[in-house]
Parts: sequence; structure tokens; C-alpha cells
Amino acid sequence: MKLFGSSSMTRILYGSDFHGSEAVFRKFLSAAINYKAKTLIVGGDVTGKAMIPVIHQGDGHYVGYLFNRKEEATTATELEKLKTIISNVGFYPIVVEMDEARELEMDGAKMAGRFEAEMIKRVREWLALAEEKLAPLDMQLYFMPGNDDLYSVDTAIEGFTQVHNPDMKRFVIEGDFELYGNSNANMTPWACARDLEEDVLAQKLDELAAMIENPERAILAIHVPPYESSLDTCPELDKNLKIVTAGGQVVTKSAGSPAVRTMIEKVQPMLTLHGHIHESPGYTRIGRTLCINAGSEYAEGILKAAIINLEAGKIKGHILISG
Repeated sequence: MKLFGSSSMTRILYGSDFHGSEAVFRKFLSAAINYKAKTLIVGGDVTGKAMIPVIHQGDGHYVGYLFNRKEEATTATELEKLKTIISNVGFYPIVVEMDEARELEMDGAKMAGRFEAEMIKRVREWLALAEEKLAPLDMQLYFMPGNDDLYSVDTAIEGFTQVHNPDMKRFVIEGDFELYGNSNANMTPWACARDLEEDVLAQKLDELAAMIENPERAILAIHVPPYESSLDTCPELDKNLKIVTAGGQVVTKSAGSPAVRTMIEKVQPMLTLHGHIHESPGYTRIGRTLCINAGSEYAEGILKAAIINLEAGKIKGHILISG
């Protein structure tokens, strides 16, 4: 695929499941600028999974635990470096005194409130940075939450010029293509904020389908991939959420949504963009629809993304990138 086409070409950079990783989001913005992608789409699961207390021990000495490893800082520079390391893997460092750490540990509501506040703060910081970088280049970011993300994230996305939330909405991209989104997933073992039973998800997807004016030019950012599409293969878990093995090999299963597959088969949009299943980057076709899952390696600070070129009302080419 030619990375740089004609002036009439629409280039999309798509990524998903950043899960709070500062490194991955910054790489995403840089990749969009380097590859001259005027349209950026983030397909969900933008917030991180944990806070990491960095506790002041006195005399400028700080201690935190990252992946069960003790981390220490004794200078302001070391403290900032530790906070950056924690942020880059998608967690939220909170610098606290001993008594504050104990109070948070003992008060679940206060802990949850602080966690949500840290999520919202990072989302707002990311989008302010995006606005700063993208506005001079007239680039647009379509930034959608996913099933892991609290509904307060939607409010955090509001108020920007270059940033838009496509969840259950319609946008026109560069005058030629329609973009729609859905942030939900079918039920997961973790019962996340936006998990829905299949019949409820099917109803929402019917609502989305009713908005589509021209399927042949429609792009759907649907967080969960279609069932049995090869974009939804992940390890099977037992009732204790442990990975199932047989004969020394990991047992895998399809965890995508039948409702999503049915909707794609019925509507046949030009392109669907998915995430949710980190282990299944790739692309496939369902009828005339090209379906892409960019995958995710956010904990390693690796950007997984897809570049899609559109021209003359069709998909000209696409490629998965990693770095």
C-alpha cells in the first residue's frame, strides 16, 4: 500500500484499547502526523485499570509497587520518572501521604471516586494535547469510549473543537464518508460498565443501522468484533477467571458478538473497525464489508494501529502497523 496517495485520498489512522497508556496515546498522535492521516479514530477502552499509590515515607523518600516490584524515588526527578513509568503502562500514579493512603484503602467509595477522577483527568489531558497538535493541521479525532469505560468519560470528551465522540452518532468524514460508532460489548466475565446482553446490544445496533444513509460509504467503529470472525479469538477462562489449558496448550474461544456479526451481514457497510479482543489483530471480510481489529499491546507501551486509505468512494488499501 502506498502510504502517501493523491490529494483526493482520505487517510484514516485507527487504534483501540489504549487503556490509559500515556506512551501509546502520544505515539498515536505522532503516527497520525507522520503518516498524514487527517482522520483519527479511537475505538474504545481509553481508561486504565488501576491506580498505583506512591507513598511519601518522609524526608523526600517515596515508595510504590508496580507489578509487585518495589519502586523508590528519593529526588524530585526520580519521582517524576516513576510517575511516567506508571503512566506509560496505563496506570494512574497518585502521590499520597501515609495517612491518606490508609484512608483510601479503608474507604471503598472514596477510592472509587479518586480512581474515576484520575481517569477523567487523563482523558481531558489527552484531548487537550490532541487539540493542540491537530488543530493547526485541520485533523479530526473521533474518540470513542468502550465497554471498560465509565459513562462519565463521555462528558469528559465534550467541549473540544477537533475531538468528537462517535458513540451512537453520525459524522461525515472529509465530505465523502459516514462514520458511526457503538461503545458497548456483549457480556464479559467482568460485567463492565457498558456490557450488554446480546438482545439489548442487538437493539442498539438496530438503532445505529437505522441512522446509516449510504452503507457503501459507511464506516462503523463498533468496539466489540463480530463473532467467529478471527478478530475475536482469545483465551478461554474458567469460573475463577484463570486461563484454561489442555495438553499444555492454551484453549481459545470466539468472544465476539453474534449481534454485531448479524448487523454487518445485514447492512454490509464499507468498513467496520473493532477492538476489545487485544490478542486478535487482523482483518477479514464479511460479504463486501472489510472488518479490522488493530489489536492492543498497551501494557508494553506498543502502539498497534491500522492505516486505511479511501479514494473514489472505496477502500484503496489498508495496513496494520506496530511500534
